[in-house]
Amino acid sequence: MAAGDGAISRYVADTHALFWYLTASPRLGSQAKQAFDEGVRGQAVIYVPVIVLAELYFLNEKAGRPLDFPSEYACLRQSGQFAFVAFLPEDVLDFDVDAAVPEMHDRIIVGVARRLGAACLTLDPHIVGSDLVQIVW
Repeated sequence: MAAGDGAISRYVADTHALFWYLTASPRLGSQAKQAFDEGVRGQAVIYVPVIVLAELYFLNEKAGRPLDFPSEYACLRQSGQFAFVAFLPEDVLDFDVDAAVPEMHDRIIVGVARRLGAACLTLDPHIVGSDLVQIVW
C-alpha cells in the first residue's frame, strides 16, 4: 500500500507476531509492528485465524501468563483493527494447496492469508520459505 492512498491493508497475524505485539516485545519485526500500527490508525485490518487465538492462549500459559487472556480477548473482539476468521470444514480442502508448509496449524494460517489475499505477519521459517503468501516482518 502506498502511503496516503486511502486503501485498507490486510494482514493475517501468526501466533508469535500477535503475542509479541500484545506484549510489546522487541522480538516483533519492525515492518510487522508497522502493520499493527496501521491497524490502530484504521489503515489496516489484522485477521486472526481462530487457530492463532487458540495457540495464543497456550503460548501465554507457557510464558507464565504475561497477558490477562480474557481481557486481551475482549480487547481484540472490540477492536476495529482485528477480525477473527473461523476455520470451516471446506478449508481442509486447501491443505493440499498449502502442502509446502509442513505443520497443520501453519497451513491453516497460510490458507487464510492466501484466500484473503493478505500478507502474513510471521517469522516462521516454513511459512516464509513456502512462497505461498507475501510476508511482512
